[in-house]
Amino acid sequence: MKKFLTIVIAMLTFAASAQKVECHFTETKFIKASGKTVEGEGNLKLSPPDKFELNYTKPAGDYFIINGKTISINLRGKKSVVDTEKNASMKVQRNTLMNCITGKWQQAATDNNAETSVTEKGGNKVVTLTAKKTAPRGYSKIVITYRKSDNLPVELVFEEFNGTVTTYKMTNFVKK
Repeated sequence: MKKFLTIVIAMLTFAASAQKVECHFTETKFIKASGKTVEGEGNLKLSPPDKFELNYTKPAGDYFIINGKTISINLRGKKSVVDTEKNASMKVQRNTLMNCITGKWQQAATDNNAETSVTEKGGNKVVTLTAKKTAPRGYSKIVITYRKSDNLPVELVFEEFNGTVTTYKMTNFVKK
């Protein structure tokens, strides 16, 4: 029975991760070093298995795009393109984000050497990944809230070892 449930959960996760989805997002980033909070918002597009776009309307023109092994960034007019096969830290960031957003949180936990816990809160499943040990970079904790009805993420919270906390909230989903 346990094996059957594992297979069903894996199939549901795959079904959710195979969806093309667009939605509105808000981003709140608390930077512990400066004590400042930075806010943004815009549109998120997900085209599994390997395309993810954050197109900001605030600040207008900013973007963060994962397209296969490449990350393109425009941060307040400063543009860059990163080949994640040549940049290990960006590869980890890419894989972690893609795995969390597409429902493959178990892989994100493995990649980040994290323990996991899963709870239910209303119509949502809350997955918490907690690092087993500290590191100079990366995430000390990741909390992902998925809608139970379709396994889409409605909130992602990334806590870095340096104390920076970034929260993404997604609303107004449109499945394509």
